Amino acid sequence: MRTGTTVTSVLLAGALLCTLSGCTSDGGATDGDDAHGGGTGSAGGAPLSSKITAPAAFDAAKGWEIQAAWLPQGQPLPYAVSHKAGTVAYLDKTGQGYVLNVREASSGKVLSTSKPWRGPKLTEEQADEQSGKLAVPQIALVPGQDREYFAVWARGEARKDKLHEYKEVVSVAFYPADASGQGIAPAGTGNAEAPDGKFDRPIILPGPGGMVVTSYGGDSILVSPDGKATDTSDAKVTINGKAVDPDYLMSFQGPKGLVTNGEEGTGGDGGFGADGGWQSTKVAPPGVEAIRKYENVGFGMEETPNGRIVGAAGNYVIANWLKAKDDISAVHDLSTGAVRATAACRTRDTEYAIRIPSPKAETKPALSPNGRFLVKGGNVFDLKTGKGTCTDSGKGAKKINLASVGDDGTAYGSAGEDAPRTPVSVSATTGAATPLPGKTITPDAMAKGAGVFVTYAGTDTMRLIILNLKN
Repeated sequence: MRTGTTVTSVLLAGALLCTLSGCTSDGGATDGDDAHGGGTGSAGGAPLSSKITAPAAFDAAKGWEIQAAWLPQGQPLPYAVSHKAGTVAYLDKTGQGYVLNVREASSGKVLSTSKPWRGPKLTEEQADEQSGKLAVPQIALVPGQDREYFAVWARGEARKDKLHEYKEVVSVAFYPADASGQGIAPAGTGNAEAPDGKFDRPIILPGPGGMVVTSYGGDSILVSPDGKATDTSDAKVTINGKAVDPDYLMSFQGPKGLVTNGEEGTGGDGGFGADGGWQSTKVAPPGVEAIRKYENVGFGMEETPNGRIVGAAGNYVIANWLKAKDDISAVHDLSTGAVRATAACRTRDTEYAIRIPSPKAETKPALSPNGRFLVKGGNVFDLKTGKGTCTDSGKGAKKINLASVGDDGTAYGSAGEDAPRTPVSVSATTGAATPLPGKTITPDAMAKGAGVFVTYAGTDTMRLIILNLKN
């Protein structure tokens, strides 16, 4: 087991929040890449002043917004949503460091602000604005074992003292999602330190147990909400009686151990499971072979475990399963592996959506605020009925990428892989996709009673715009 991880205290300084100014806009998003947001936010408790064309379910005149004038062009706005608490969290940059702000989604009321937090020193690549590397901290929601956390994390360089060389780290500070008041300190802080000095294609994977930081060489470090850093590179997942190493692309810390693909079968199969817990060969969806048999020319009949994790959201993982005719995508419970819903089609892999060197990423899977619906790629799953729909599986159909889904089962995203993309809504009940007017901006996330829109709104400054749902 590698021992290159350390737990550190994050430098906390000063007091609070600087108030941001309101924003104005002559409105209107452009077609193409901005049809599904693409940016960042505005004002401290500020009234809504930007004008955007939102889907009909949202009240374009009722809400609030944040303007992130500090955010460098091309960098992603740091925000996250807690469905359980009904809140939206975002970062503001002050002279003392980054401040985490948490607001009630429906009203914009400030519930908590953190002490300023300083991330690690940027690497040379990150400091070069032309490199396109992620250079600002980000926020991830960690479901936790008993309590939710907003995890503020940043990649950079750190060293023990002046007698030691810099090493790449991912620094994380965990803030309770239900905290209230000003000057909130993190519940825990820690560093995932690159064992060999530098992460190779690092990946961030949040799960109930904390943040798993992996890299191409197989290094896997868990930073838990108490700040403890644990090397999980030697975790073993038993699949069909064989202990295999974790998959660095898809490893999530579940309530009962690391949930991951096995190292074998990188072409699309190979099984998955939890370290010391359940395995995919015992939780295959109905009508799917847990062990696939195939003829290997020259070697005779061979067997391989079926199933491959392609993404995760909240307390669930999404997996592709191979069949003779129609492949299946299934949502599995992280704790038990139990199947919660299936769709008669495969979902696209998301291994590039969770790498952190570049701020440009594919859309991750998402849950509705009430936890009933889940979207992944062009699929919508109803976790209550167990049914999933495949919205883009017809002949000649454009690929649909869904980013959010509401409590009524209406999902939002875009169709097409090249600009200009077409904004769409999808019904979880019927699976029908409906194109929306070209200038419509679809929500990047859904909160309790509101939609979260990340967009420039026709300006040069990114905005986080929260619009209430119509009654």
